[in-house]
Amino acid sequence: MNSFKRCALRASSVALLAAAMGTCLPMNALADDIAGSFSIASNPNGAWSYGSLSGSTFTPFTVSSPAVGSGFWTTSSGFPVVVGNNTGATVFYSTWAGPTDTLILHPDNTGIASDVRWKAPSAGMYSIGGLFEGVDYQGPTTTDVHILLNGSSLFSDNISSYLVPSKFTILKSLSSGDTIDFAVGYGVDGNYFFDSTGLSGSITKENSSAVPEPSTLFLLGSGLAAISLRRKRKSAGLIST
Repeated sequence: MNSFKRCALRASSVALLAAAMGTCLPMNALADDIAGSFSIASNPNGAWSYGSLSGSTFTPFTVSSPAVGSGFWTTSSGFPVVVGNNTGATVFYSTWAGPTDTLILHPDNTGIASDVRWKAPSAGMYSIGGLFEGVDYQGPTTTDVHILLNGSSLFSDNISSYLVPSKFTILKSLSSGDTIDFAVGYGVDGNYFFDSTGLSGSITKENSSAVPEPSTLFLLGSGLAAISLRRKRKSAGLIST
């Protein structure tokens, strides 16, 4: 085989491999931001719902207002409550200071928790990362915080501080329709005074970095086969160098 043919064969093999690599479909992780998704337009809002949690009973809030921060969801009595802050600045209200890109949760006086619920839109592996922190500077905040999967605990902590983060990082396989609750109760002191608690973070569906198309697999196989065949023929002395 002359030099021109050898170069042509090598070039065609490289081209097949390049085509195979180039036609992979990148699959980026899909993040759902806890605070960034907040809206008072509707409840539920996509995968997110805002309400109270008493035992295993979740009750969606029906009252909303734009009066504080990015607005809030609550009951007719005013507690529990979930306040959104996507304003780009810290929101000061009463005795609390809510950082931007944060939800502020407050329980009621009977211990019923303020709750942010997320429902998995599809099955897969999900990363749940973020933090709770006390945002009441006068108290400071004294609450119990929880993350629940279909009512079972994934994370819990007690908050008794101001702006000291309680961080969480959870990797969990979820089925479509599974619920994740971020709940804030009134804590070990047994009252709801100065209990404003910040929540921020995201839920991210983890995917592989690239998934080949069927045609990609064919091209990749063809390229590898061509290279393998040429090596075998060369070893057998059928191809001159």
